[in-house]
Amino acid sequence: MPDLVTLGETSAVFVARDVGRMRYCRDYTLRPGGAEATVAVGVQRLGFGAAWMSALGDDEMGHYLRGLVAAEGVDVSRVQMLAGCPTAVFLRERLPGGDARHFYYRKGSAFSSYGPERLDEAFIASARRLHLTGISPALSPACDAACWRAVEIARAHGVQVSFDPNVRLALWTAAQARAGLARYFEAADLVLPGLEDLQMLYGDASAEAALTRLQVLGCRNAVLKAGAHDVHVLHDGAPTRLPVAPVEQPVDLMGAGDALAAGCLAGLLEDRDLVDAARLGIAVARLAIQLPGNIEAMPTRAEVDRALGGLPSWKR
Repeated sequence: MPDLVTLGETSAVFVARDVGRMRYCRDYTLRPGGAEATVAVGVQRLGFGAAWMSALGDDEMGHYLRGLVAAEGVDVSRVQMLAGCPTAVFLRERLPGGDARHFYYRKGSAFSSYGPERLDEAFIASARRLHLTGISPALSPACDAACWRAVEIARAHGVQVSFDPNVRLALWTAAQARAGLARYFEAADLVLPGLEDLQMLYGDASAEAALTRLQVLGCRNAVLKAGAHDVHVLHDGAPTRLPVAPVEQPVDLMGAGDALAAGCLAGLLEDRDLVDAARLGIAVARLAIQLPGNIEAMPTRAEVDRALGGLPSWKR
């Protein structure tokens, strides 16, 4: 019986070794890339049981991804391996300061046909929390239907739902995203957006405007990532600002949102209030962006506890 269940696609990512225009790069590193699997691994490393539901191609990249997530202790029993369908791939161009740009090759992937008939209702119902992102609904109408059905199952069985909009305008337009994600904002018990998500969807220029937007959308509990220096929490509609100490030389920013989500969810699983859970999420994210990769960078609970306690990390 997992504490957390996530649903979504994970891709094989070819990351440029060099910083700069990818057209000039000749060497790439193979890494996993998928928000939902990353959050599952993050929660597992923080001491709770996590499961990831998905579909992969019955190909070399699919077996690589399934094996890597399984090796972290995450339950992958509901990851289906589909013959004749490719595992999704995308390319990551590295930019200065740990940022990146992505080029997706996901059309016709194994997960893109994932519909509600593939869900295991009893498995979802057995969890304490269900986590989704806005990437999956963008992939296909079938994926959207599966995600919404998962929400319905969770709500019917008292499972708490968290939702990270994770807007990807490479997958759909802003107008399509606004229409497609509105019901998830309203239905989720916890929303975990970045300020950029609200800027892309609604043009909200500030964290204050974004918080107002979230309340208009029906969100009473949210953790808003507002750049490198602030996280804003809505707890039962009441706002709290949490300052974030900057990391001077971040290595890879792409896993920051998923790391914060994993820390928040782990905090809620240990019955912290949302503001305190967000503090844990911030600590997890600060550690994650100091290493390359998404799944690979998720810290262990011992590493987080050392960082929060200001204890030295002995290297010999």
